[in-house]
Amino acid sequence: MGKVIRKLFTLLLAVFIGFWLSASGILQGTELGNWLDRIVSYIPTPETWSEIGSLELDIDQLSKTTGPSADTESEDTVATTPASSEVNYSIVEDKIFTLLNELRLEKGLNTLQRNDMLKKAADLRAVETETLFSHTRPNGTDAFTVFKEEGIDYAYQVVGENLGMATNYLEETEMAELLFNGWVESEGHYENMVRPEYEEIGIGVHYDGEFLYATQIFGTPMY
Repeated sequence: MGKVIRKLFTLLLAVFIGFWLSASGILQGTELGNWLDRIVSYIPTPETWSEIGSLELDIDQLSKTTGPSADTESEDTVATTPASSEVNYSIVEDKIFTLLNELRLEKGLNTLQRNDMLKKAADLRAVETETLFSHTRPNGTDAFTVFKEEGIDYAYQVVGENLGMATNYLEETEMAELLFNGWVESEGHYENMVRPEYEEIGIGVHYDGEFLYATQIFGTPMY
């Protein structure tokens, strides 16, 4: 162990001396100096660390097999999701929708149809996840109480929710693929996306200036 530590110390010392010699200009114009400059140019400096892209990806999933009629109203109003000037929500949502139905077709399943009420619910939930990334809403109730909000009337047999969040650092289509692939690689989220009972989908997106939030709400209505 002592030999390993001594070798590591020697290596670190050599790197430090190399940086110092390169920065001091003592060897400028010499073959050794040019060689050190080339090595240093490949090593990130503190000034360039902030330029390296970061990524945070988180996902969450929930489903419910039965539910009451959602014809009641609460005092809360449904928040709208204005399109961010920095992110085109429609591109993200359309790409997720396309990828989802392509996956279902690959599995021999029915494709899902868009539903306006599920879309409203997904929009609201995407906004809420900025405050609390959970299937518990910021008011302390479970995710599916969203169907009791004023303006959201969706009586369901089966319903499910997938949540996704990632640092926004790619173009809209690529961010949609990133979030979708995160769901595919997670067993619970994947099961929601390929559940045969589902017939409809609502997709909501929200951007807070740093993170991009996406919500899938699946449903089968009561006929």
